[in-house]
Amino acid sequence: MSSRRSHGTGSLVERPVGSGKWMFRYVVGTDPATGKLRRRTATITARNKSAAQAQARKILAEVNESAIGSSATLDQLLSEWMMFQKGRGRSPTTLHGYQNIIDHHIKDSLGDVRIGELSAHQLDSLYATCSRNGKSPRTVRNIHNVISAALNQGTRWGWLDKNPALRATLPEARPLKIESPSPEQARELISACHAKSELLGAFVFIAAVTGCRRGEVAALQWRSLQGDLLIIDHSAYAIKGAMGIKSTKTGRERVVHLDPAVQEWFAYWRNHCEESAKEWGVELKTSSFVLSPVPDGSEFVSLDSVSREVRRVANRLGMNSIHLHSLRHFAATELLAGGVSPHDAAEMLGHADPALTLRVYAHASTARQKAAAGILAGVLDVPERGRIK
Repeated sequence: MSSRRSHGTGSLVERPVGSGKWMFRYVVGTDPATGKLRRRTATITARNKSAAQAQARKILAEVNESAIGSSATLDQLLSEWMMFQKGRGRSPTTLHGYQNIIDHHIKDSLGDVRIGELSAHQLDSLYATCSRNGKSPRTVRNIHNVISAALNQGTRWGWLDKNPALRATLPEARPLKIESPSPEQARELISACHAKSELLGAFVFIAAVTGCRRGEVAALQWRSLQGDLLIIDHSAYAIKGAMGIKSTKTGRERVVHLDPAVQEWFAYWRNHCEESAKEWGVELKTSSFVLSPVPDGSEFVSLDSVSREVRRVANRLGMNSIHLHSLRHFAATELLAGGVSPHDAAEMLGHADPALTLRVYAHASTARQKAAAGILAGVLDVPERGRIK
């Protein structure tokens, strides 16, 4: 005769009867990926039913204390994670970047691996392969960040016990080499862009004097200009031909103070745009874009077209390493070189962390350090031939 326990605590059967061998079948929960019950079986050796039940309770207690793994593959987890990120309101450009990494670097290599079986060794192998194939340390780290973030979320959902990415080995992060134009180069580039197109010249001028990202410059509306302040609260984006407006990269509004000369230029540009609108029989609104290819300012400029044209102009001037984003580097470099604190520079540039500003643009302080060294040396007469008098 067999003895059974209720469904919630599993079934306990002695086979054969009188042998002292008990088969314990129990449920360890529902697989979040498939929705099916997950069952396990254990063989218990006990002299009677009570002793077998005691061992069964111990097994259930250990199961409850440990995290339940999942049969989901990494590809399934990443798909759920992407839906989760979209639901959280991540920007289209951020989602596009995540998906690009998944499609081009993760899916074919580790997509079919069950997350419960994924190891740090497999991740290290993926990262090493990417490095051998010419991917930069920064790219490899971005791949790791996506995998690790998805696995972290998987642990919160109860899909797996722990995140194997925490034990993976990453390549050393190399300092970014920032190509920043000199003030003379920036002036020459702005002038050449203006000669090609007034709209192009206006775009690069605003980018240079505010340090705004290209999407932020394109998204500026006339309502953004409030006296000597420029309110940065939106950003334009372009993904595979699709264009739209989203929040800023950090998701928060910031204020850029404008120099009187820059305020005067904006007044000139407003007058220029109003005259153009009048010629076409339309009018500008506060919601009209400051930089627009149409007279009423109802559309913002094409980001890709502007970037492409700036690159062409720069190449023609012999500035082959300079592109549109270089003007943001120029602004950051000049702010720090001019004695602006990293905190204030970060506020103007829209960096979430001032430490990032200083780390990325540390080279900008070189000129100031040299000047300081010259000042100190000038206080005293430098001894001839190194002799101290």
